[in-house]
Amino acid sequence: MDERLRIFLLMLLIFFTGFILRVDTVHLHGVDPEERAYLTDDQGLPYMYELDSYYNYRIALNYMKNGHAGDTISGGVPWDLHSYYPPGRPAVYPPMIAWISVALYWFLAIFTDITLYEICFWLPALIAPFAGIAMFFLIRRYSGDLSGFTGAILTVTAPLYFARTVPGFFDTDMFNCLLPVLAVFFFALAVESDEGGGIIAGVLYAISILIFSFTWTGWPFIFYVTGASAIIYSLIFWRRVSLKRIFFPLLMAVILIGLFNWGQLSYALNPLNLQAPVASGGPWPDIYESVSELESPSPAAFLSAVGPLNLGFGVLGALVIVSILLRDEMRRRHLKPFTPFIFILSMVWMLSTLAAYYLSIRFGILAIPPLTFLSGVFLGVLFSYMDSAADKIPLRVRYFAVLVVLIMILSVAVLEASEISRVPFINDDFADAMEFLINETSPGTVVVTEWSYGHYITAAANRPVLFDGGSQNTQRAYWIFRAFETDNESLSEGIFTMLTSSGDNAVTLLEKRTGDTELTVRILNDILGVERSTAARILSDKYGLGGEFAGELLRYTHPERRGNFTVLTTDGMIYIGYWYLYYGSWNFTSGNSSALYVVKDVRKSDVEGALRSGLWMGKKPFRFIVRDGDSVRFIDVNRSGNFSVIFLVDYNLAVVTDRGHDESMFVRLVLLGEDTQHYRKLYRDGSVTVWGVR
Repeated sequence: MDERLRIFLLMLLIFFTGFILRVDTVHLHGVDPEERAYLTDDQGLPYMYELDSYYNYRIALNYMKNGHAGDTISGGVPWDLHSYYPPGRPAVYPPMIAWISVALYWFLAIFTDITLYEICFWLPALIAPFAGIAMFFLIRRYSGDLSGFTGAILTVTAPLYFARTVPGFFDTDMFNCLLPVLAVFFFALAVESDEGGGIIAGVLYAISILIFSFTWTGWPFIFYVTGASAIIYSLIFWRRVSLKRIFFPLLMAVILIGLFNWGQLSYALNPLNLQAPVASGGPWPDIYESVSELESPSPAAFLSAVGPLNLGFGVLGALVIVSILLRDEMRRRHLKPFTPFIFILSMVWMLSTLAAYYLSIRFGILAIPPLTFLSGVFLGVLFSYMDSAADKIPLRVRYFAVLVVLIMILSVAVLEASEISRVPFINDDFADAMEFLINETSPGTVVVTEWSYGHYITAAANRPVLFDGGSQNTQRAYWIFRAFETDNESLSEGIFTMLTSSGDNAVTLLEKRTGDTELTVRILNDILGVERSTAARILSDKYGLGGEFAGELLRYTHPERRGNFTVLTTDGMIYIGYWYLYYGSWNFTSGNSSALYVVKDVRKSDVEGALRSGLWMGKKPFRFIVRDGDSVRFIDVNRSGNFSVIFLVDYNLAVVTDRGHDESMFVRLVLLGEDTQHYRKLYRDGSVTVWGVR
C-alpha cells in the first residue's frame, strides 16, 4: 500500500475512533428514559456537564455579539457585568476557545441552520481526536506506524481526557493534549533536523506555543518542559550540539508571544503562576480549600484517571528505554531513531507532569501525552522483540502474534472509554427556574446563590450573580457564607443588601480605615443587622467612627434604595453545607474555623428508631428536626446536647450539625425550605427554590 494512503487511512481511523466514542455518550447510556428526559434540553441534547462550560459559551456569545469577551467596555477593558456584580470584573480570559467556536459557527451558518450553542456543545468531540493524530506522528517518527497508531488510540481513549472532551464538556481541556504534543513534535523536529528543516520546525513550535498561550492559562508548563530539556541536553552534550538550533525555537516563541500576547509573556516568566489559584486569600478564608479539582488525587484516582494502560506502559516503557539505550547493539536493533534528545525531553515531560498531577488532580490531563508517547514507543520495542526473537517462526505467524497483542491492547482501551459516562450537573428544574428569572424578575436583579451555579445562571437567565466559578476566592465569599451561616435574619438580609447594592465598597472602605480585617468584620457584623440610625449610633458610640466617613460607609451598608436581588437554593446544596458553616463562622483572630455538618443516608425505620429512643449513634442530641413533605417538626431532646439531627424524610437523609447552627439560615432555607420572617418563596419546582425578601 502506498505510504501516504496508509498514513491517511490510519489518521481517519484514529479520528473516527475518538469522535464516534465521544458522540455516543450523548445518549446517556445507563440512565433510565425518564431521568434522561430530565437531563436533556428542548433540543434533545444533554445539558452541559460542567458549569464552567456555560461561562465559555457566554464568552463565545459575547465575542459573536460584541467583538470582545465582555458585556461592555470599561476604561478600555472588556468588562463582565454578570460576574462578581456589582461592579463586575474584567473579562480577561484566553480567547481561543471562543474564537474557534464563533469562526466555525459563521462558517457552518452559511450552509445550515445551527446555533452557536450547538457548535459549543459538539466542538470538544471534534477537536479532541486531533490529539491522537498529533501523537501518531510524534511516535511514528521514533517507532513506526504500528506503535504510532497504538499510542494515538491510547491518547484519544485516555479516561480523564475522554471524560473531559465529550460533547457538552465545552472547556479548554480539548486543547490540553493536542497543543503540547504539537509543541513537543515540532521542538524535537527543530533540534534533530538539518538547518533548513530545523528553522521551519522551530517556527512551527513557536506558533504552537503562541496558540497555546491564547488557549489556557497553564500553557507555560510545556514551554518550561521544552526549555528545561534543551538546557539539560546542552549541558550534557555541549561539545557536539548547536546551541543556535536548540534555543532558536524557544527564542522564537518568546518573540511571538511578546508581539501578539504580551500579558502572557510576563505571566510565563514566573513559574509559580501555575500554582496561583491555590494560594490563600490572606486574612480572609481560602475558598479554594473546598474545590475538589485542586485537591491531590487519591491513589485510586491517580491510577485510573490517566488510564491504567497508559500509566503502566508509560512507566514500564521509560525503564525499558533506559535499559536499551545503555546497550548499543540493542539500541541499534530496537530504538535506532530514538535520539538522546527525545529521551531527555520525554523523561522531563513525564516526570514533571506526573509530579504536577500528584499535587493536583486538575493537572491529570497534562500527564497523559508523555505517558501515551512512552507507551507507544514501548509497544514498538515489544513488537520489534516479537519480530526479531522468533526468526525461525514463519512471518505470517509473527505478524499474527503482533496483531493479537495489538487487538488486545486496543480493545481494552476502547472498552474502557466506552464505559465512561457522565451525568449533567444541570437538569430541567434548573432550566425552568431560569425561565422564571427571565420572565418574573427585572434584568438587573442580582441572583445570590452557590458560586458553582453562577456561570449557568449568567448564561441561561442573563442575570448577574454575586460570585461564580471565576470569582469565588475573594473577601465577598465570607460575607455570602456568613449570611447563610447566621441565625439572625436581619443580619442575613443586611449582608445581601450591602453586597447586591454596593459590592465590596463598604468592606474595602472600612478595612482601609481600620487596617484590621478582624475589626472590620466585627464592625460590619454589628451594624448590618440593624436599622441605619442604630448602625450610625453603634459606629459613633462603640467604635468612634462618625462624620463624613460614617455617612459614606452607611451609604454602602444601608443604601436608601435597595437593589433588586433574589436568593436561589437547590437540593444539591444539602451536600455542601459544611463549607457554608465552616467559612461563615470563620475566626479572623485565629485564622481558622470549625463546623459540624455530616450528611448520612437513612431509612425510614432509622428515623423512627431515633425518635423513639431519643438517641443518635448512641448519644442524645440537643434536638431532632424532622422535615416530611411540607411539614417540619422540632423535637427537643437534651438541653445539654451539643448537636442536632435534621431528618429529611423525602430524601432519606439525616444531617448532623452543631447545636449553634440548627436554626441558621442555611438550615432554614436549604434543608427545611420554609418561609421565614424575612424570606419568602417566589418559586419552587423540583429541586430549585427562588427566594425573595419580604
